[in-house]
Amino acid sequence: MVKEFEFVNFFRAIAALWVLVAHCMIWGGWYGVPLPSAKIAVNLFMLISGFLMMANAIARKDSEPLSAGRSWVRFWIRRYFRLAPAYYLSLILAIIFSSYYLLGYKELQHLNPALWGTAEGGIYDPMRTEYTLVNVLLHITFLFGLHPEYSFSTSLPDWSLSLEMQFYAVFPLLFLVFSRLGVAKSSLLIGVPVFLAGTWISARVHYLEPSLIVLRLNYFLAGMVLFSAMQSGVSTLRQVCLVACAMALVYIGSRIEPDELVLPGFLLVMFAIGVAERSGQAPSWLISLINNRVVRFASDTSYGVYLFHGFFISAAGLAITRTPFLLELTPIQRVGAMLPFVLIGAYLTAYVIYRLVEQPGIRLGGRINRSMPTVSQRPVID
Repeated sequence: MVKEFEFVNFFRAIAALWVLVAHCMIWGGWYGVPLPSAKIAVNLFMLISGFLMMANAIARKDSEPLSAGRSWVRFWIRRYFRLAPAYYLSLILAIIFSSYYLLGYKELQHLNPALWGTAEGGIYDPMRTEYTLVNVLLHITFLFGLHPEYSFSTSLPDWSLSLEMQFYAVFPLLFLVFSRLGVAKSSLLIGVPVFLAGTWISARVHYLEPSLIVLRLNYFLAGMVLFSAMQSGVSTLRQVCLVACAMALVYIGSRIEPDELVLPGFLLVMFAIGVAERSGQAPSWLISLINNRVVRFASDTSYGVYLFHGFFISAAGLAITRTPFLLELTPIQRVGAMLPFVLIGAYLTAYVIYRLVEQPGIRLGGRINRSMPTVSQRPVID
């Protein structure tokens, strides 16, 4: 990652840990701390994605100008090989071990009938998951997010991955519009109408998860605007205008969440830290906090943790229901027992996946792109 954007590692690490802990508390049956919804953490991932894609496009504007169709193809190849290999592995494992994977979640539901008593056949009932040929093909192609009934149909936390791919599909066009019409104007002219269209659609079509791009595009756009506000040479007045646009795009979506001020707050903190880091004025304690070995490890493994932590939650469910003394634990004790098991298992697995699957996938995408003509190479952001 380019030096002035190392702060993004910190927030990516937070988002992955946030999702893991929230899911442990949900499935463990105790949510006794004021930790906001895991979906807000996923929205934070989308904000970060918009930021990084904008940073990538600017860093490669000479070697891969998005005004050229070939550059669009190179961009899509790079993003596909960044996401697909690890995701396909998680999907294969879920299918192969489906009887255990789904049963573990079902056992945890049985331990908390007050919450899941009406879950039979519901959205989060693992027994409704069927890995049919159509279901699998839609997930291999990442098209599942376009279909309401398949938006959550593998019991994997993959609904946001289809959103990511949909965002990547339209990003080159969004970038060109931003470049020609201006960032602030374009973000609102696109973001607000799309959000309203998404609200209209969601009121008429029931998506099991918000996996259609019009339902979440505002968060990606906010990340793109946030990056633009941090570029060197931007006046204070323009920074204020851009941050206000990003805040508006985040807030219109966040207002439907129970913790509506959380993500806007994260956006402001990201802006403050990013500007301080890029200007070289960040205090040493802050640099140490956002850029150390633990944070870099947690950031590198964040995608794998997001994809694979559910396997360990399920395994915990199987272990608890087959061990008499674990069955006697109270919900808070159950969550306390699950957390270290899931944390250690998910992060160790994610590290192995990062080294043996994600990095080779990135290199493969790079080799394919290098086989295509290019002008020059510049330091870029992963």
